[in-house]
Amino acid sequence: MNETAPAPPSLHDIVLPEPVSWMPETIGWWVLLAVLLVALLWVSWAAIRRRRANRYRRLALARLEEIEQTLADPASRAGALGELPVLVKQTVLACAPRSKVAQLSGERWLRFLDESFAAGGFVNGHGRLLPTLAYATPSTIDALGEDDLRALLGLVRQWIRRHRVRV
Repeated sequence: MNETAPAPPSLHDIVLPEPVSWMPETIGWWVLLAVLLVALLWVSWAAIRRRRANRYRRLALARLEEIEQTLADPASRAGALGELPVLVKQTVLACAPRSKVAQLSGERWLRFLDESFAAGGFVNGHGRLLPTLAYATPSTIDALGEDDLRALLGLVRQWIRRHRVRV
């Protein structure tokens, strides 16, 4: 009873079809592939350009972080706060024509900063301390409140991130 019966002559093995190729067969797919490739290259190029254009912002934010860390030491507080107006001016000079902004000071400087930042805060806010800090004595800096300094640092940080200078 263990004998295997011979297969009937009309039965054959199952023949599988050839696998379907992933290569596009029509010109439309090649055109779509080319358009997608060009779009990817353009988006990459734009991202690289934007990153290079905003390098000065990253450097300014890093310098602001260093200034904030230096403020923790009371002995170097006056020097660190004196660097804050310099940082703002250098940041503007990195993105605006020197002939337009280098000579600005006082009220005109603060108005320029307000014009470049939608939220404002320089003429009528904590940003009005910037010209004071540029030439302040240590006793003047010690008289400034901690809340005012924190608000000023926050304003400068937001300005660095979001300012738009119209040339």
